[in-house]
Amino acid sequence: MSSPPPPPAAAGLERATAVDTFFQPIYSLAHRRTVGLEALARPQHQHAPFQGTPEERHAHDLIACALHARRFLACRGEPRWLCLNVDGATLGQPERTATLVRTLEEIGVPPETVVLELLDSAGDDVDDLSVSLLKEAGFLIAIDNFGVQQTNLELIYRLEPDLVKFGHRLVRSAVTEPRSRQLLSRLVHLMHEAGALVVVAGVETDEDVRIALESGCDLVQGFFVAAPASEPEGDDTITPRIDAKWDELMGREMLKRKVTRRHLELSRQAFVQAAIALMQGTPFSNAATPMLALPDVLRCFLLDHEGRQIGTNLNSRLVTAKPGLKFAPLADTTGAVWSRRAYFQHAIEQPGVLYMSQPYLSMTDTRSCITLSMAIEIDEALHVLCADLKMPH
Repeated sequence: MSSPPPPPAAAGLERATAVDTFFQPIYSLAHRRTVGLEALARPQHQHAPFQGTPEERHAHDLIACALHARRFLACRGEPRWLCLNVDGATLGQPERTATLVRTLEEIGVPPETVVLELLDSAGDDVDDLSVSLLKEAGFLIAIDNFGVQQTNLELIYRLEPDLVKFGHRLVRSAVTEPRSRQLLSRLVHLMHEAGALVVVAGVETDEDVRIALESGCDLVQGFFVAAPASEPEGDDTITPRIDAKWDELMGREMLKRKVTRRHLELSRQAFVQAAIALMQGTPFSNAATPMLALPDVLRCFLLDHEGRQIGTNLNSRLVTAKPGLKFAPLADTTGAVWSRRAYFQHAIEQPGVLYMSQPYLSMTDTRSCITLSMAIEIDEALHVLCADLKMPH
């Protein structure tokens, strides 16, 4: 079936611009194969990026999408997605969106094989009815360049995309900043909670691919995986590159886990010894001294059976004696109630059993930590002994 003739504006643009389609693989880490191809326009002659009225941009969109779709059908083999960048002008009016749907359907590309990528920055221009039309037709929706500009999480919940593509800036920041690295992993988790798969794009260097692998993302894209090409690289060359980095990362992780397990075991042993000393009547400051000397212990504190802190924190040398002024209002935790914390609830439900929490942000000094806790009897009353440990790097 032939495609409909382009609008007059589109016809003029098609005559003026000769465009080649280049494909860049999008690779699934779990499947160890390419599952999508992003179509990119490479002009035969250098020219500035197309600018124009919304109607002209929409016409340009139709041309590009049609050319990419025909090229995709011509080289299509195993099942893969075709990923098309869509201008916000096309999705700003349902009538324009319907024209795009008809164009792609009449070319013969199945909608369920097409991912339409919308720039995060263009989200405010998108009409919700346009997105509904695309979903009803069977197309997949992706938010592109998430985090490159001021990110609007509301857009994720409003459009409910199938995929979210993290921009290069997020990867670069995660390479250099430990906190950004943690944030990247949490953003991946948040997108999963929202029902979207995560593509980490802009993967170019060894460090980029390591950050992507550590993040828990689903898919990767970038020059490290494969460069855009009219005939993109196959998995016979991509997979060995990714596998080598995965093996290297696993080697590092195994070594880190071995060291971490050793440190945790020392902390657990010291914790149990402190608990026994407390039950035998040793003053808290004396009972906790051996544990506070360990390299990973931040502080020890004691709670009553309702989760109320008894006295102040006993801090290790890792914690400055004088808190910074920024968090001085949080420094004194005497009388604070920690009954909502999982480490208290688990301990109080199973007295005598050592519990280790998941990592969380401490309110005391806004540092990521884990907490060891155990409910014990002191002077015939139930207490919960707690110790905060720093997170390993």
